[in-house]
Amino acid sequence: MLPSFAANGFLPLGRYSVSVQEARAALVDAPEFRDSDTRPGLWDGLHDYLDHFFVLEDAHAGILNGVALVHRVWLGGSFVSTKRDPRNIDVTLLIDNRAEHAVRGKPGSKWLTTAFKSRDRMKEKFGVSPVRVGYRPVSHVFRPELMSSEERSYFTERGVWDDWWQRCRLPDRADRSPSEESAAPARGYLEVRL
Repeated sequence: MLPSFAANGFLPLGRYSVSVQEARAALVDAPEFRDSDTRPGLWDGLHDYLDHFFVLEDAHAGILNGVALVHRVWLGGSFVSTKRDPRNIDVTLLIDNRAEHAVRGKPGSKWLTTAFKSRDRMKEKFGVSPVRVGYRPVSHVFRPELMSSEERSYFTERGVWDDWWQRCRLPDRADRSPSEESAAPARGYLEVRL
């Protein structure tokens, strides 16, 4: 169960693991969003966006051996806040590298590039602003000296986005890009299990 939104309009600090149904209940169907003009359509757009990955998984189930293309989805930004009418859904997809490599070059696999090529295009078409993180299971997390460069890169990339989704942009600033002043964690985000 998700905690209530904090006084700043965001979730308390941390990453909260939820099902798709729990995320929808909290971010679309909750009473405080009943009058939202954008949330239902944005949620449908996210569903349509993710559906392209599921179709690709289904088409190549025989070579994926039960490994999902999308390991997890992180939702952050104003959609995971009390803002009644957010303009988009900020989303990070943890794409399983093993599954991605298995389907590359196969029919329909161009989506794996298209899905992240232009964030503006995805916002226009689906209402989502996607970021890709290449997921890879790593067994020796306490032995970094044993990690390959790809494994170290994965942890760095994952850490960057975990850090970002817990930041808040500073109000009343002309430059709202990340800064030392905005680095302190100030909000939570959702990890959606598919």
